[in-house]
Amino acid sequence: MSILRQTKWLIAVSLLVFSVSSIWSVTLWASESTGDAPDAAEKVNSGVLDGMTFSGELGPKGQPADVKDTFVFKDGKFISLECEKNCNYPARPYFIRKVGNTIEFISETRCRDKDAKIVWRGIVDGETIKGGFHWTSHRWYWTVEKDFQFEGKLIKGTTPIIGSQ
Repeated sequence: MSILRQTKWLIAVSLLVFSVSSIWSVTLWASESTGDAPDAAEKVNSGVLDGMTFSGELGPKGQPADVKDTFVFKDGKFISLECEKNCNYPARPYFIRKVGNTIEFISETRCRDKDAKIVWRGIVDGETIKGGFHWTSHRWYWTVEKDFQFEGKLIKGTTPIIGSQ
């Protein structure tokens, strides 16, 4: 087989593999972002923070908060109402670990309209919540990443963590 023919064969195989892998990854992402695929993570979440709703603010990391927000824990899921309203980010499972008298949580959500995600990391300490989130948006030829911070206070009438009184 000539070098030219081998090169053409390698290019054809490479394009085929790239096409199949791209279709597969887009299909997986689409099913995950629309909620069509079962989410095994939802089955292991304990929902310890369920019933708690916090009123607070968020903004770019290291700068004063500039956006009012409400943070909700319900049915084993976490959501920022501001991110849902403005960017179509759905409620997603959250995971916790108890550290002393506080509870640390993490949650990841993907935008339904764009190839973007937010990874939330926070601490609930009695009637306060604070933490940060990392926002990633994949564009055609580049990726944009930004870090934000948030904090808030428990809204009266929502469930406080057991033992925080």
